[in-house]
Amino acid sequence: MIQLTRRAAIAAVSVIALTACGGADTSNAQEGTPGSSELALTDIALGDADAPITIVEYASWTCPACLQFHTDVIPMLKADYVETGQVRFVFREFPTPPANISVAGFALARCAGEDRYYEAIDDLFAAQTNVLNLARSGGDIEGALRALASSYGIEGEGFTECLSNKDVTYAISESVMKGDSQGVNSTPTVFLNGEKLQGYDWRTAEGMKALLDEELGVTAPAE
Repeated sequence: MIQLTRRAAIAAVSVIALTACGGADTSNAQEGTPGSSELALTDIALGDADAPITIVEYASWTCPACLQFHTDVIPMLKADYVETGQVRFVFREFPTPPANISVAGFALARCAGEDRYYEAIDDLFAAQTNVLNLARSGGDIEGALRALASSYGIEGEGFTECLSNKDVTYAISESVMKGDSQGVNSTPTVFLNGEKLQGYDWRTAEGMKALLDEELGVTAPAE
């Protein structure tokens, strides 16, 4: 679990540009940037808005502990609870080191558009090991992110326009500030109906399922 102070998280958003891309400005992206009409959304949710349970996860795609949770728990959560109308799931960006890479990836997910945001988040987590290895070795991180972005129609100037779009910066900053208001200082941090989950049981599929079933009043079958 990565510890992150509010100051560090806010600073991460301010360095959205990848070093290899040059300095990003704070002007709006030009019209035609993929997903540009949706960039200012601060919460993109999955599931029924009237679901009895809301799960909010603060996480970073560059955080190894978040990758474990995303791999081991999220597929079960989506299939068994979100798709059945029992859970509304909200992912909120809480960037962790390397900050510029983390924020750049989140920006590209925002630029992919609301309907493909979670697909892009999945792809970012899938790319984590490769990207972190590139970061350690001084490899072509920009090339890796450009390749990922191209599958969402974000190519050429659209890539740099996305990273310099101030609506993107605002949206990610809002996620960080919401986390700060709830006392988030590490990733992943998960809230169930507004209550911060403690311990580690929830970081397994079995543990999360037990918590959700208890909240829903589901009785375990007799052995």
